[in-house]
Formats: sequence, structure tokens, C-alpha cells
Amino acid sequence: MDEQRIQYLISGFLEGNLSAAEMAELDDFLIDPANRETFVATASRLTEEMQEQAPFDESLEPVLSRVLDVDRTPVTRPGIVPFRFSYWRVAAVVVLAAGIGGYFYWSHNTSKAPQLAQKEAATPAAILPGSNKATLILEDGTTVSLDSTGNQTIRQGNTIVQRNNGQLLYSGQPATAKLSYNILATPKGGQYQVVLPDGTKVWLNAASRLKYPVAFTGSERLVELEGEAYFETVKDAHKPFKVKAGEFEVQVLGTSFDVMAYKDEKNTHTTLISGAVKVASEKESRLLQPGQQAVVNTNAGIGVNTVNTDEVIAWKNGYFSFRDADIAAVMRQLERWYDVTVSYPSGIPKGTFSGEMGRGLTLSEALKILEQTNVNFKIEEGRHIVILP
Repeated sequence: MDEQRIQYLISGFLEGNLSAAEMAELDDFLIDPANRETFVATASRLTEEMQEQAPFDESLEPVLSRVLDVDRTPVTRPGIVPFRFSYWRVAAVVVLAAGIGGYFYWSHNTSKAPQLAQKEAATPAAILPGSNKATLILEDGTTVSLDSTGNQTIRQGNTIVQRNNGQLLYSGQPATAKLSYNILATPKGGQYQVVLPDGTKVWLNAASRLKYPVAFTGSERLVELEGEAYFETVKDAHKPFKVKAGEFEVQVLGTSFDVMAYKDEKNTHTTLISGAVKVASEKESRLLQPGQQAVVNTNAGIGVNTVNTDEVIAWKNGYFSFRDADIAAVMRQLERWYDVTVSYPSGIPKGTFSGEMGRGLTLSEALKILEQTNVNFKIEEGRHIVILP
């Protein structure tokens, strides 16, 4: 894309007058991290040229301070023009992009300036982000809490499980061919990693559950998943690796992929990062290529789309990434990671979010960023979020 076209799109975005096709063109441009830097520089320059400027919103200072402390990245504070939504929007975009290398906006235009929700001091105690915590359920029903840091050795017959700062590592083989299973379960606000007996690495997202044998002794390597996990499997042509998730099954030989199968999502998704996988339901099966995502719906069957895999596995790499996601989809991810509940007393706001933000922010910090995009929140006692009209 030539420089003149880039400036036209960014300028139109600031003014809030891009067509749907032009907005889609800008979205595609922003997929490349290098292009986001161009966006930030151009948007910052154009914002500074605005004749009417208001002081930087100091309520964002705690968020920026936290970001700067982590990334050591200097941030240029753009001005914010009141009463024009497009300028409020770009201020949030530029601040976020300069601070954490991302971008964020709400694509539902309105002339109303966003009203900031209550200040930090008026909310309940800070709700911290999720961390490495889970429960391991052994074959005999014994539960082992994995919430604390440090190392631990768990013995199950001839199988040894080592716990080391957020990761389980299985080694050894049982003396008999009888299958015995463990279950690794993460709560809301938790995540964990496990290296299975064959060397396959699994990253388990919040509110997820993985059932697997302590040794793969049969003709296949079958695990069962509820929730979301990222897999890096070890290749074994004679013993295929399979993931059963609800009504469908993923079969692989050696590959990396993500499976998202939460019960509160209407569709389940399998995204292939490398290698090849086959996604099968009772009625059909589809073979995926890297960069493709299978969307399984009980009523509509299996559809295949091409996706940005970095966005799909953003959770594994420590950040949220949204692309044309409605507020309900955004909040479902926040519910799982921060262990909160959400209500919409005035209905679910229309429009879609696109952007990124780190998973290391407190809940209040994350909501403060989202508030800059014209959606307002209130945190109540009992870890509950209310979406305000």
C-alpha cells in the first residue's frame, strides 16, 4: 500500500468517515506489527495538528505507568478533543499502540463523548489478572492443588510427575498396559502448562479441563478437552494424537494447533499453526492447512476460514487480541481470566472491538482502556461488572 493511501485511511479513521470497505482495508493493514508502528506515528502527528486540544486524560496515568514499568517504552501523550468520538477513539488507539505495541478501537460511530466510569478509588479492591494455578486430579480421585509456586514431585506407580513453577512434566512408564488417567483443571483466573508422557506440550487456558492418560500405551494418543488449549505435539506416525472436544475430534501426526471448546461459546474452533490436522464430527470431516480454522457448529456442520494465527493464540503469549468482536465476546474472555461475572441491564451494546492489550493488567486497568472506546463499566462488590448504557 502506498504512503498516500495509508495517510488517507488513517486521516479518515481520525475523522470517523471511512466506509465499511475502507475500514476493512485499514484492519488488514494493521495485521502487520510494522504497519501498526506506521499507524501510531501518523496518527500521533495528525492528532498533534488538531487545532483544538484538551489535556491528556490523567485517569490513564496508572495504566501507562504500569505499562512503562514493564516495557520501558517511551509514550508520547496525544491530545484528546472533547465531544468528538473519533478523536477520543484515536487517543486511546495511539496511547495503547505506543505503550504496548497494539491498537484498540470500537467501530460503532457516535457523536457522544465517552463518559469515564468511576475512578479507581471508588471501586472495590483491585481485581488482579489470572496466574499459574490449577488442580491435578489423580486416577484414584486424589486432588493436588497447583496454586503455589515452587517445585514438587508426585508419584503414581512407575510414573513421576514433576511440578516446576507453572508446568507439569510426566516421565516414567507404568508396569502394566492398563490405562489410568489424570485430569488437569484450571479455574477462572488460572492457566497452566503440562508436558505429556510422549513429550507433547500443552498450554491450558483459564476455565479449562484436560483429561489424558499417564502413559500412551495403546494404538493412539487420545486426550479430552473442555475449554481452550494450545498443543505442540510430538510426531509419531504409528500412534496418532487425537483431541476429543465435545461433539468433534481433532486428529494429528505432529503439529501445533489451538482448540477452543468452551461450553458458553456457540461454536468450537480448531486453528492450525503448523503441520496438518483433520477435524471430524459424526457427519463430516475437514483437513486443515496452516493458517486455517475449522468452526464447528452442531447445526451447521464444519466451516473452514483463513485466520491470523497470532490473534488466535494471543492468550498463550500473554495478551488479548480481538478482531471485529462484539462486547459480549470480549467480556467472556475477561470473565474467564479475571474470574468475574458480567451483566447487561440495558442490553448488549452494538458494534465491534478490534485491538490488543496485555493480560497482565488489573481488571480496572483493562476496563479503563476499553472505556476510552465509548463503552462504560461499573465494578460492583462480589467481582461483578455491569455494562452501563
